[in-house]
Amino acid sequence: MGQNSGYTTVDGEFDTLEDRSFLTIDDFKIEGKVIILRIDINSSVNPENGDILDNTRIKRHADTVKELSEKNAKIIILAHQSRPGKLDFVSLKKHAKIMSDIINIKIKFVPDLYGKEAISSIQKLKNSDILMLENVRFDEQEIELNKFENNNFEKQSNSKMVAKLSPLADLFINDAFAAAHRCQPSLVGFAEKLPAIAGRVMQRELDFLGKAIASGPQPRIAILGGSKAADSVAISEYFLKKGVDYVLTGGVVANIFLIAAGINIGKSSNEFIKKNIPNYEDVIDKAKYLLKNYNDQIIYPNDVALNNEGNRLGVQIESLPTEYPIHDIGLDTLVNYIEYIDKAGTVIANGPMGVFEDAEFAVGTREVFQSISNNPNMTVVGGGETAMAFNQMGLTSKIEHVSTGGGACIAFMADETMPALEAMRRSKNKYSKE
Repeated sequence: MGQNSGYTTVDGEFDTLEDRSFLTIDDFKIEGKVIILRIDINSSVNPENGDILDNTRIKRHADTVKELSEKNAKIIILAHQSRPGKLDFVSLKKHAKIMSDIINIKIKFVPDLYGKEAISSIQKLKNSDILMLENVRFDEQEIELNKFENNNFEKQSNSKMVAKLSPLADLFINDAFAAAHRCQPSLVGFAEKLPAIAGRVMQRELDFLGKAIASGPQPRIAILGGSKAADSVAISEYFLKKGVDYVLTGGVVANIFLIAAGINIGKSSNEFIKKNIPNYEDVIDKAKYLLKNYNDQIIYPNDVALNNEGNRLGVQIESLPTEYPIHDIGLDTLVNYIEYIDKAGTVIANGPMGVFEDAEFAVGTREVFQSISNNPNMTVVGGGETAMAFNQMGLTSKIEHVSTGGGACIAFMADETMPALEAMRRSKNKYSKE
């Protein structure tokens, strides 16, 4: 275990890594151990032929899988793909083949989860062998038992999957950060039966996101946009309390703060908020509270781009309201935001500046994201549509850390309870190090 004085994780700043609230692969001798490894390789799938269209998440988890195999563990992989009722709710057979090709180690796929075939295959495992079981969401209990009730994981730990598989294993490794905000048996149930530790993807996400928010190089700025305004307003409050210096806003998030500042953004943009944001009045009230307490630190546009029947029309905020919807930040705002980004020691980005899918209104998002990628300091990009946009623009390789999680990243940044992390923390308290 490292001895880095002042090391910072999701739990704060410590003198040594042993002070983490969760355990990692480095805390255990795993040679010969049977390990249940939960990963998140949920991928874009062609519903017509089942082909995987994007293997990004599979690549991310490949390092953990390969490391465990090279350390002579016996590995049982659990994962999910989509959910019941979706066209991409398919078997993991092709996922296993792609993972196998990436790490250049054979992975045996078993079209069973905890029946006779799965158990027999597990019992035959030899050191370094890798087994991938069927889509965990083919199991009804994985879908049904999804609530963190009474502050415990009792229902999940008593599920058939956990009851059948846990006696066959020595350790549970959770590497599925992208699903860490879920409370399903495959994510939290095993932590009640086995030592539960973080895999490399989980460890990297928790350490890096925690460090960027709490103690990244200064000044620290957050850029929050997109349409998930309720989440972003909550994230803004957490960031500002943690010492983030400035929050720059775009998209619907910016519109919420404009309304909170007393600016009439026009009927069309107002109607979008009323229709698409549950409890929008509460969200606006929260934004008003933040402007009152952190007014100089929350930056919203001073000009915007309107959609005038498909054409971009730039106007100053003073010219609002208008009949046309706001679809991007304006050019003056863009120049201002780039100045903040260029001076930043840490940049955390989640959400586009506008309707970037339309080339006419992609300017704000494209130029802000380009500026972030040019920043040589600490840059962190949230998951979901933000990571997708960076990838589409060919900018991902220039970002220091791109989160694998969409909803999980948002939940983490808003300081919400993460059941998978909570389960690992409880496991550390329950099980002594080996």
